[in-house]
Amino acid sequence: MNFKALVILLCTLSFASIASTLQGHIDEARTISDYQERYKYLTNIDKRLIESASFAERLSFNVRLIHVHIHLGQFQQAQNIVEELESSPKYKSDSSIYSELYLVKARLAYSANKLESAIHLSQQNVALFQRLQLTDYEIDAVASLVSAYHNAGEYQAALNLLEVYIHDNNRELSLKQKEMLYHGYSRNLEQLDRLTLALEYKLKRREVIQQMSPSISLQAGISYSIAQSYLDLEQYEKAKSEFITALSFDRQTGSLSDIGHSLVKLSQCEYGLKNYPAALAYAQEAKQVFASYNSTRNTAWANHNIAINLLEIDKPDQALSIEKQVLIELKQDDHLYIDVLLTLAKLYIGSTEHEQAKHYAEQAYQLSKQKNKLQKQIIALEHLITVTEKQADYKQALSYQRAITELEKGFARNNYNQRLAELQNSIAMRDRDLAIQDLKLQDNEKSQAIAAQRQAILYSVLLFSLLLAAMGIALLRIRQRKQLIEQRRNYLDKQISQRSKLLSQVAHELSGPLTGLRLHLETLQANYNPI
Repeated sequence: MNFKALVILLCTLSFASIASTLQGHIDEARTISDYQERYKYLTNIDKRLIESASFAERLSFNVRLIHVHIHLGQFQQAQNIVEELESSPKYKSDSSIYSELYLVKARLAYSANKLESAIHLSQQNVALFQRLQLTDYEIDAVASLVSAYHNAGEYQAALNLLEVYIHDNNRELSLKQKEMLYHGYSRNLEQLDRLTLALEYKLKRREVIQQMSPSISLQAGISYSIAQSYLDLEQYEKAKSEFITALSFDRQTGSLSDIGHSLVKLSQCEYGLKNYPAALAYAQEAKQVFASYNSTRNTAWANHNIAINLLEIDKPDQALSIEKQVLIELKQDDHLYIDVLLTLAKLYIGSTEHEQAKHYAEQAYQLSKQKNKLQKQIIALEHLITVTEKQADYKQALSYQRAITELEKGFARNNYNQRLAELQNSIAMRDRDLAIQDLKLQDNEKSQAIAAQRQAILYSVLLFSLLLAAMGIALLRIRQRKQLIEQRRNYLDKQISQRSKLLSQVAHELSGPLTGLRLHLETLQANYNPI
């Protein structure tokens, strides 16, 4: 077996080992964007593997299964799993290990349109996670509560909650948490006609998302949110393009709720472009999607959009029948309820039943006034003017017109004050950001100065070390030279001593013969007598 084949085999065994655990299968399931396929994957996991897994892993598996049932609109199946988990002897209502279950319970209530229950459960979750200091779960619970407030028409309550978290400088938020909070903030601002500030927070949200690696569902949400801003600004072509993009992402995720919402919004775009047959087709398709998972509120929403298009293509009787049914089903949804009342008023204006038109217009006006929805108040008053003119009650019509003028003045004044406050807040935030940047710059400068100082010290130590090394080498060489000189001196002394000894020996050896030779010479000299 060659090296490459060995590596492939080891990698395969490694992945198999990871996937062989229940948590490995759960992580793998999360990567499947199609919820039908995800459901098949989860339900095909070996039962023995589930039974042998830890309690935390089994709980996580069941929570993932609940999420899939919710996305597929299978609320009763999801509820059955929740009840089974809560009936366990180990279940506690305030244990950190059950955090994901608490969150998914609130999500289930919200998706099933049980808004009071969703709000109550989410409020409990926020308080619990604050007490347990589980920050990540706390932010998730806040996001769920904001969504429930939004659908219940409690927009200011949602804003009040969000401002605590968004403007808390001491709270560290992740990019994902900022994205969720900005999304909720902009959605609720829109419902209170604070469109400029809503757009600003959508832009902030996009800046945050650009720093992330967004999933398909998050990309769908981005497109949907941007499209909604275009729709509010009556730029219908741009809105339509963005909603088509969002719908394509929604179909990839398989989320029926998201698919239905995108279809209704496309219907509204076509309605704004006066393409009523196309708008009607989108609304009818959305109705089928919502009805497939028994979403009463959303089905009624689709029906309302069907009705307003039927009215535009001269089918008022069908529109009237649908809107009356929607009115019965949706008294708890103030936002849609007002729209239905306004449509009914418009329908009866086109008939001879002017008192009915006036009745619905007055209801819409009073509810809009109660919910502080200025634009809806103005539309209701316009309907009342039309009715009173048809009844030749011009004095009352003039009174309604004056009310509209006052509302428009108040709206313009409030809008100016809000915009001024927003600009001041934006300037304050930018000043704070600049101050933070200055502090960071000062910290960087200090860090650089400290680094330079450390570098200088390091260079000095290095130079001193080099000098010490040079001195050590020089001393070593001097010592070696002294030793060499000493050795040479000893050697010379020894040589001189040996030479002296040798000369002494030679002199001693020669002294005898030389003495004899000298005596012989002296004898010869004495015996020599010249003639």
